[in-house]
Amino acid sequence: MKSFALKVFFRIPIWFLKILYFNKKSVFRGHQFDIQSQALISLQPKIDLTEIPDNEIHITRNLIIENRIKNRLSLYPNMPVKTVDNYINDTGKLLLREYTPSEISSQKAILFFHGGGYVLNSVSTHDLTVSYMADRLQTKIYSLNYSLAPESKYPVALDEARQAFDWLQTQGYQASDISLCGDSAGAHLAASLVHKILHSDSTKIPDSQFLIYPMCDPACDSESFNALSDGYLLTQRNMVWFWKKLGNNLIKDNDDSFNLLKLDSNSKLPNTIVVTAGFDPLCDDGESYAFLLHKRGDVVKQLHYPKMFHGFASVTRLKAAKKAVDDFLAEYKKIL
Repeated sequence: MKSFALKVFFRIPIWFLKILYFNKKSVFRGHQFDIQSQALISLQPKIDLTEIPDNEIHITRNLIIENRIKNRLSLYPNMPVKTVDNYINDTGKLLLREYTPSEISSQKAILFFHGGGYVLNSVSTHDLTVSYMADRLQTKIYSLNYSLAPESKYPVALDEARQAFDWLQTQGYQASDISLCGDSAGAHLAASLVHKILHSDSTKIPDSQFLIYPMCDPACDSESFNALSDGYLLTQRNMVWFWKKLGNNLIKDNDDSFNLLKLDSNSKLPNTIVVTAGFDPLCDDGESYAFLLHKRGDVVKQLHYPKMFHGFASVTRLKAAKKAVDDFLAEYKKIL
């Protein structure tokens, strides 16, 4: 949708959308899809990523980044948030964008990883989302512009995430001062990094992890995947494609930094919050990961938003999405 059309859309009263979509209600597990969210998704162009050859993925990626920046779906923060770009590896090309809110109430830092199936998006597509989070949390956030697939397959992004985690420790933070956070693929990357650290140096576990509708299992065959396979922004077909572009899941599916549900460690995980959405194909996988941690005896909480969809955290111009994001950020702030 064009910027002007979006401005018009967000001014349409909810009661009018309820009339317009009265005979198009979508219900899953006893909950009705948020009408404003349903209307916005119905107006979005459908993209079958599986039809794009590898040598043209960068073109599609750049178009999506350009459109996401132009067609703003996230709210601005209430107070100014200062940004500084840090380049942290030997090549001088690995960007870690630092967000400093006007007021800081926690001396901890958040290391954030953006979503996009490891194939799409960037620090820039999530710039307003992270700014909004930094303002609400009153905490510094560092957002990593990790390398994308298929040009950079697993574990390149994971290695870069570890570099960012280590770099923060050279800046005066202890591992116990750092919280990991991400949405979708970024949530997978956050948890993947925790698993990697558990196997290498369990004395340097981060303070916590906040996982927003995480990718977990390359099988993509849960009940929610099959029931919500199409029509809710993220499709099962595209999700399978994302995993394949990241790496050969047939080889790596026993690697618990690749398939989170294969967690193979007796070490205690950090305090964890998992966010799930009712109309998200990834919903059941996120719940399975939360339950896995619960069975292990780790401290974990699942925050479930039954009327929301995959990606709602970056669409806070939607009334229900803003309410949900404000709610989960309030929960996140409690553990920082």
